Amino acid sequence: MATIYLIGFMGAGKTEIGKVLGVKSGYNVIDMDDQIEKAENMQIKDIFNQFGEIYFRMKETEILIEIGVASSIVTTGGGVILKDENRQFLKENGTVVFLQCEPEVIVNRLKGDLTRPLIKEKSLSEIVDMYHARLPIYLECADIVIDTTNLTIEEATELIMERINIT
Repeated sequence: MATIYLIGFMGAGKTEIGKVLGVKSGYNVIDMDDQIEKAENMQIKDIFNQFGEIYFRMKETEILIEIGVASSIVTTGGGVILKDENRQFLKENGTVVFLQCEPEVIVNRLKGDLTRPLIKEKSLSEIVDMYHARLPIYLECADIVIDTTNLTIEEATELIMERINIT
C-alpha cells in the first residue's frame, strides 16, 4: 500500500479519522503534529509563540520528509499544503485525501480549543477567509475529496476505505 496523506483545514477530522482508519485497516498512523511536538519537545502552540509560524512550517517540512514514504496513514497539519515543496512531496509519494468541511462547522467544532494558534484570536469571518484562501490549494493537491461536514468519523472512514479500495 502507498502512504495515505490526510489533508484539510483544522477541525476537518484528520486526526480522529486517521486513528479509526488505522484501526480498521491495520496500517500504522503517523500524526505530523505529534512528531513535531516530539522533535521540538514542546506543544505546537508554544512553538508558534516562541519561534513563529515560519519556523513551524520549516519543521513541518522536515518532519514530512523524515516520515518519507512509510506505507502508513499520515495525518498532516492544516497548513502543510502552503509550501510548494510539501504539495509536490505529497502528490509524488502517496494518495492524498482532502477532508473537506464547511468552515462554519469547523468553527463550531473548534470552539474553545486554545491549542490552535492560528485561529485562537480570529473572528468567524477571518477563519472563513483563511479556509477559502486554502481551499483551492487543498483541491489541487487532492487525489480524493471526502466532505466530512455531515459525516460521523465512522462514515468518513468507510468512504475513504471504499474510495481507496482498502479491505
